[in-house]
Amino acid sequence: MKHLLRGLWIVALILCCNFQQVFAQQMPPIPVDKNVRIGKLDNGLTYYIRKNSQPANRADFYIAQKVGSIQEEADQRGLAHFLEHMCFNGTTHFPGDALKQYLERIGVKFGENLNAYTSVDETVYNISNVPVTTPGAIDSCLLILHDWSNDLTLDPKEIDKERGVINEEWRTRMSAIQRFQEKMLPVMFEGTKYATCFPIGTMEVVMNFKPQTLRDYYEKWYRPDLQGIVVVGDIDVDAIEAQIKKMFSDIPAQPNAAKREYYPVNDNKEPIVLVYQDKEQSNVQALIFNKHEATPDEQKGDMGYLVQNYATTLINNMLNVRLNELVQTANPPYIYAATY
Repeated sequence: MKHLLRGLWIVALILCCNFQQVFAQQMPPIPVDKNVRIGKLDNGLTYYIRKNSQPANRADFYIAQKVGSIQEEADQRGLAHFLEHMCFNGTTHFPGDALKQYLERIGVKFGENLNAYTSVDETVYNISNVPVTTPGAIDSCLLILHDWSNDLTLDPKEIDKERGVINEEWRTRMSAIQRFQEKMLPVMFEGTKYATCFPIGTMEVVMNFKPQTLRDYYEKWYRPDLQGIVVVGDIDVDAIEAQIKKMFSDIPAQPNAAKREYYPVNDNKEPIVLVYQDKEQSNVQALIFNKHEATPDEQKGDMGYLVQNYATTLINNMLNVRLNELVQTANPPYIYAATY
């Protein structure tokens, strides 16, 4: 096994070195699908629209926010995720749970076709598998995206009700793996904001923040220059674009808004080692992470970036196949192994 893994890693390193030489050369830009309509409103909001007739009479609607838990200060930990929950608990045009009731009525199920997620660097909402032949469905879904963008009610009573929901979500997540992550990340990312920006936050903040604190966070970070609308499905692209321009142009730009920072990860001269024990962890695990230089944003639109990702995927897939082959032997040296 040692010889096998050593050989595979040598091959992977040689391939990576050769690819880096190729990537250093000027590569053409990745072509944009000519069927995608891309536009930007005066307030900074960007939209992407594409017709896709399969499945027929269905469409998906997304709003992506370039904001996540990395934007939180120490006394705000958990607000990005909390705000995601509040988007389903009352907006200007859909008070209370009217939003969920309307979408359920037209066949869009909450938790299945209507959902969202909050990560460290982004928050994304989706309304999927919408029956576009239902009268008013398209306009209503765009209006929901509009309300999520700028018109949450953030009723203090609804906020207080949601505290218990998130506390229960935190409790059910608190497994051995979660506890390990909460010990590991502050050590791996010491001195950076990534050390403590778990999206679930801290229950001390979740259970005690003032409603105005959440509203201030919403007003500061949910703004058109950090938002993107995506609509794809069996739709009329021209009509969708016209409706987006009409509906979203009234959201004011914020010329003096806070800068959206992108935070680097510190390098380390010596290996970082962490040993952790948990009574609920039934297996011994060994994890090895390798930090690497981030690809500059200006290079991510080039073919070199696409080729690099493809090559990395091939290397991972080949190595994982071999690691899995060992698991199929009579006396495997481990019960699970993978690279990514």
